[in-house]
Amino acid sequence: MHSLDDAGVYFSEVVEPTATEFFGTPSSFRTALALATVLFHAHEWLWEFNRTDLEAEFSTAFPSAWKWWKFVEAQVPEARFIRDLANASKHVRLTLKPSTSMTHIANTSIQSTGFGEGGFGAGRYGGGPNVTMKDGADDVSFDDCANNLLAFWRPLVAKLYA
Repeated sequence: MHSLDDAGVYFSEVVEPTATEFFGTPSSFRTALALATVLFHAHEWLWEFNRTDLEAEFSTAFPSAWKWWKFVEAQVPEARFIRDLANASKHVRLTLKPSTSMTHIANTSIQSTGFGEGGFGAGRYGGGPNVTMKDGADDVSFDDCANNLLAFWRPLVAKLYA
């Protein structure tokens, strides 16, 4: 029997395949929202199953999953956009303390650049479409935000589940 019973399994069975699909195919709202959601909720899985280890690793008390997330945001400021996109995908409009200037799911778009949406094989090609989020008048790359949060999660999960 295989079960989803710890954050390591969540990461290997849910987060990594979702990231592989997003980065391995032309951008879509479906894959971007799925990745934002699993990346954001990884903090709850880690807190639930590894709170004591996290507190020892970072020499900080995390009395709630929220306090743990705020610590993550301090380490990876782009994670704020992941949180807001995950919440906007659920609520459409962000009315309760968004982390960024995003206020609505409509602040997220897919922009085609370069050679279009086609590709060779399974990956993105020639610039293709990119998911962006608005931060005031500025465009913020979802790819960059997701990669930065993944760069924080991956070594931490590897250490916790070595």
